[in-house]
Amino acid sequence: MEINVDNGSVVLKEHHLQIQKGMLLSDLQQTEFYKNYNNGMRDVKTGYFWYYFDEVDVKGYQLSFDLCFLGDKLDRIFMNTHKESDAKTWDDWSEEKEMKVFERNNQFLSMILGIKPTKKKKTPYPSCTFNFPWGNAWSVYDPRSASSFMGINYD
Repeated sequence: MEINVDNGSVVLKEHHLQIQKGMLLSDLQQTEFYKNYNNGMRDVKTGYFWYYFDEVDVKGYQLSFDLCFLGDKLDRIFMNTHKESDAKTWDDWSEEKEMKVFERNNQFLSMILGIKPTKKKKTPYPSCTFNFPWGNAWSVYDPRSASSFMGINYD
């Protein structure tokens, strides 16, 4: 996998997939990635539709994708790394474990982008941002939802 720092497109060579701002849903639905890894869709009744995908192996990380479409065009990408040791239930969850997911997501983005974050914050919650002319890649731990995730926002 690579994220093109010039335009924000995500390329999964091993799955013959390129995801980019404005990608049409119909184009995504024709890919082998969509056919093999799609794990559902949610219509949030605001014009946005979320498509969820099973984990794939990316450079030793188990990575899942959630793709957000506004109408029929890709608007943003959410991703997350997973490990067997991650919490699976609330009984197993701790903030310490979730912060490990946050740090792992930060490491993953830094590795894929080949750069250090542009900005790191600790308040109001831990986050890490990589700014580009086309938008940004980011990672966050959100204590309100007790979860960590990362993604790409396009301007």
